[in-house]
Amino acid sequence: MVDQPANNSGAPAARGIGATELIARASAGDDGAMSELYALLYPEIKRVARARLAQAGGVTGLNATALVHEGFMRMADREGLQGNTRVQFFAYIGKVLRSIVIDFVRARDSEKRGGGATLLTLSHADATADASIPAVDVIALDRAVTQLRQIDEGMYQTAELHFFCGMTIEETADARGVSARTVNREILKARALLGEWLELGTA
Repeated sequence: MVDQPANNSGAPAARGIGATELIARASAGDDGAMSELYALLYPEIKRVARARLAQAGGVTGLNATALVHEGFMRMADREGLQGNTRVQFFAYIGKVLRSIVIDFVRARDSEKRGGGATLLTLSHADATADASIPAVDVIALDRAVTQLRQIDEGMYQTAELHFFCGMTIEETADARGVSARTVNREILKARALLGEWLELGTA
């Protein structure tokens, strides 16, 4: 398998026409296209998986390869691919991988007597004011992100792409078809809302 060129942020880099066509075919229910798409974008998907595990503080017993494999199985066998554009694909990949990590953490922690919550930090390499949220319970954060989606779909997409898929502000703006200024504003607002909900315990 030939790796795709990586950018400095480690964010998904594949933009070829082939990937676009495969996404459309996979969304239409073509199982073969789903397999081809995963093979083509495997390096990028694996980088997203590594980022999810790193954000969760390194989940013992779950590695990036296993996470990518489970993500493929879940999408192919249980859920299928939702969306037919690059931004929708990677947003969905981020959501699926995050849900697998959360399911794993829930199952593991339920076996522990008084087991502590796995912590996750919303931080990013981009230099912005108030660049991170303190480490929080990964389960509580998932509830907060769901709450964010109910308020603003666009801001939710930005949060998924930037926080959970590792895209830079510029890449997120390009993927969503909006300005970098809009994305930066949404990031700051999303971070503030998530931080407030988590601090108050309302998520």
